[in-house]
Amino acid sequence: MGVRLTEDELNAFLEAGHTLIVSTIRKSGEPLMTPVWYVWIDGAFWIGTGANSAKAKHLRRDPRACCLVEEGEKWVDLKAVIAGCDAMFVEDEDQIARVQAGLDRKYGAFRMDRNAMPEATRMHYARERAIIRLTPRAGEIRSWYNRKLRFGAA
Repeated sequence: MGVRLTEDELNAFLEAGHTLIVSTIRKSGEPLMTPVWYVWIDGAFWIGTGANSAKAKHLRRDPRACCLVEEGEKWVDLKAVIAGCDAMFVEDEDQIARVQAGLDRKYGAFRMDRNAMPEATRMHYARERAIIRLTPRAGEIRSWYNRKLRFGAA
């Protein structure tokens, strides 16, 4: 028995996961890691971000990214999925609406009331947005769940 998640376990874990860590590549070649909210739809991570954010600029220049979703506090509870992905900026209005609706369903209860936000925060989120699809490359999804280990097995 391996520690990898089955396809069904992987999909359930990614659909329920709260925060995606996206690693993009700066001009210097150094990685930049950013936590974002996401939805897992049709075998891909979908995120919304400022159209001129650092991660958007990085992904326009170099569409390669690495994505991580993890959970667990105790060692035995550690579970993670890491995927090497290719980014695509979404232009289709129907797809953008579908992704935005998914983000709203998943995170609506976590969002701050816009009226309670400081003005600078409201201005930040009022900027032009981009929806990005991060599609895992073939063979580049790694997963594990420590509870799947057989303790004491030879």
